[in-house]
Amino acid sequence: MRQRSEHHVTNNGSRSFVPQRMQEVQSIWGGLVGSLTVSRLAVCALLVTAAPSAAEGAPDGAQQKIDIDDMPTPTPTPVKKNQKKQDDIVDAVNTDAVNTDGVNTDGGNSTYSAEFFDQFAPQNALEMIRRVPGFNLQGGRNARGFGGTAGNVLLDGARPTSKNDLEDVLKRIPASQVERIDVLRGGVGASATAGQSVVANIVRIKGASTGTAKYSLERGANGTLRPRFELTYSTSLDGWETSSRLSTGIRSNPRSAVFRNFDVQGNLTSSTTEERDGIGKWAWFTGEAGKDLFGGKLIINTRFGGGTPGDFTTREIFNNRLPDALPDEFTVIDQPSSDHAFELGANWAKTSTKNWKLSLIGLTEFESRSNPSLLTEENNSGVQTFLSDSQAESDTIESILRTTYAKVGTSKLKPEFGAEVAYNQLISTLDLFEEDEGGVVDIDVPSANAKVAEIRAEAFTNLIWQASGKLTIDGGLTWEISRLRVTGDANSTQTFKFFKPTLTATYNFSDSVQLQVRGVRQIGQLDFDDFAASNDVGVDRVLAGNPELRPDKTWRATARLDWRFNERGSLNVRGFVAHRDDVLEQIILPSGGSGRGNAGSANFNGLDVEVVLPLGFILPGSQIEANYRRRWTSFFDEIIGEERNISNRNRRKLNFRFRQDITSHKIAWGINLEGRFSEPKFFVDEVNFFRGNDRFTAFIETTRYFGMKIRLEFEEFNGGRFESDRFFFDPTRADQPDGSQFRRFSPGPAIQLQVTSQF
Repeated sequence: MRQRSEHHVTNNGSRSFVPQRMQEVQSIWGGLVGSLTVSRLAVCALLVTAAPSAAEGAPDGAQQKIDIDDMPTPTPTPVKKNQKKQDDIVDAVNTDAVNTDGVNTDGGNSTYSAEFFDQFAPQNALEMIRRVPGFNLQGGRNARGFGGTAGNVLLDGARPTSKNDLEDVLKRIPASQVERIDVLRGGVGASATAGQSVVANIVRIKGASTGTAKYSLERGANGTLRPRFELTYSTSLDGWETSSRLSTGIRSNPRSAVFRNFDVQGNLTSSTTEERDGIGKWAWFTGEAGKDLFGGKLIINTRFGGGTPGDFTTREIFNNRLPDALPDEFTVIDQPSSDHAFELGANWAKTSTKNWKLSLIGLTEFESRSNPSLLTEENNSGVQTFLSDSQAESDTIESILRTTYAKVGTSKLKPEFGAEVAYNQLISTLDLFEEDEGGVVDIDVPSANAKVAEIRAEAFTNLIWQASGKLTIDGGLTWEISRLRVTGDANSTQTFKFFKPTLTATYNFSDSVQLQVRGVRQIGQLDFDDFAASNDVGVDRVLAGNPELRPDKTWRATARLDWRFNERGSLNVRGFVAHRDDVLEQIILPSGGSGRGNAGSANFNGLDVEVVLPLGFILPGSQIEANYRRRWTSFFDEIIGEERNISNRNRRKLNFRFRQDITSHKIAWGINLEGRFSEPKFFVDEVNFFRGNDRFTAFIETTRYFGMKIRLEFEEFNGGRFESDRFFFDPTRADQPDGSQFRRFSPGPAIQLQVTSQF
């Protein structure tokens, strides 16, 4: 007997059947140590292979989804004070010698020398950025083109030429190569940071040869060992300033789960135990090379690599009862996926003697994904009763050309002019068939085969006005035109034209208190995968493609207050209100299938509070970082004729990090909380409430031995527990529910050992 799994649905969470069904269900529920040393010779050999010649150029970019909380060890380098700054963002920063704490503040801007971070023994620039008081790293947004995706960190005054994770770019820079970090508050320039209120510029030591090597070994709850290796190196080669990062490892995300299925009266119809062994490998290389060429500065970035993020799942199914000795059915799901990508970007900039800066940017990305899935079901006699086989393939391309011409320096009026042209393409195919006692049936899914191509052009102008010593006004206007064409099983051609104004006012009440108010119209970035059909065999969900998708459009007003109450403590409060048209939700498509489409309008409100509180007066060398997030959304659901929340929006969440550095003993320890969450997911004939518990991670690290940093981390030591409560409807959520399923997942705790050395 097949279980009913996740289909395409949407529901109003306020209906009374949800808590009743949950109550019914609740009544049923009752050392390995490693070290690594790497010789300078071996690293140089690696770099010579990958580094550019004057004709070739070299790399930058970001490796995908590697540990965010890497905390390895640097050997501090002397700070070169008063080094010549790179461009306009650094022109406004005070260049006087830092004080004994390594901090210098002037007019709301701050400079943090390398010595300020020594007590934290950071490994890379990412760890240093996280220790800047009152600064919250923004990795950029999934927006259209290149200009709208800017984060709030620059490298030597220039934005990394990559649309990928900014955190991975910062991991590539060894801490010993960082001379200082300059933090600017107020209008900085749209070409560099797209209106960010607080911007950090990492100034690197030129000509330095330095690197780090890190080996990690993680033991999962099922005893699986997951080794990972990471190597970063920065040096000067034939006039090119280069940095590179190589990372590789084994992915293993085992998970145990139990399912319970109920009919509309709340009677148990089946129960399932599941074991998933998510094993895969990955390897990524990222790099950057910069050199003075053609009268300006040329920076070349690259990223390439891939992995096999596959899953293998087994299920035992018990009909009309809780699990006991002999299952009635067995299910096996094999998903040996693969993903490979390549990115190349270049940025050339030249500043004239009259402080006008010309910048030319080019970027190309390729990605290829393969997602085969095979599900087989057998009875307890070993006879196959059902088979589902699907093969999904997709290839994507994005190419961007962008130019800006802007006034830089300390002028009170700084205009900017620019243009951007972009091309995006997706080719996607899905083949799906099922086999049971009646034979083999090809499943016809709308838009199973699709080619999506978009060409887009925009022209923009921005003006930064330093109205006074305290007030900065930053305004801009962008006009965009694009043509989007879909071919394959369905055909569609659409032309879009948008005006995107923005206006920001920043007022510095004092060197430590700043208020920013911002209004902007944003155009959403369409996920091209939604134009094509998809199949998630693990939850039995097939979604149709939608050839008529339009980008959503949002008017947003934001106010942000930043207060630095001492050299290490800060409070940031941000609130926003927004109205969005053409909201993307799961709907009934014109083809008759269910998929993602434009579903009307919605209102969004939010509040973010971030605090960094030094606790030295209680516990020397300690501090706590806390982040509270609250969201309110309102959307009229035409399927049920009622207001509800938007899908995939977590209403509230609290995270914190506590850390104490005992510098006299070269030891640090801490505990982190990843707060609980609850996210509703609405489909056409289903609503899914997905929740997670509070998860704690503890660590201890030292730099006392062998000149290395050794860190032991206990991940989610209280046990991660996730729940998915699903309610089914036939045919849509406008009708009464006809069943439910409750799933409980337990990934289990893990222990990780990291050993890092610098050379």
